[in-house]
Amino acid sequence: MDKAKRLPDAELEVMQAVWSLEPPITAAQVQQNVPSDWKATSVLTFLSRLCDRGFLSCEKEGRQNLYTPLVTREAYLQRESRSFVERLCGGSVKNLVASLSDAGALTENDLDELRAFLDAQGR
Repeated sequence: MDKAKRLPDAELEVMQAVWSLEPPITAAQVQQNVPSDWKATSVLTFLSRLCDRGFLSCEKEGRQNLYTPLVTREAYLQRESRSFVERLCGGSVKNLVASLSDAGALTENDLDELRAFLDAQGR
């Protein structure tokens, strides 16, 4: 996986579709599951880029390609979350939560869930 760069939004949309399907999958299946109204050629281009970046593997079967994710949604989310907190909050999760709270983006239910999560983690 290309660790230096995050996925552009369009490629991330394709990966979200891939992660939602049972591998191996075809380009047609991906096209049916992306929220955007892309043509088949666009989906094929994004799939090719994702293969080049090491996010997908591609195996030829007859006349079609079968794609399998090489990076899990969870692994990507963990890496991007760390990167996001580093870039925007100087590595401080406290600053992230404070910013969300100050913006009114956290409800009492969100805070209760966060407390319960931290308690379950033993922190």
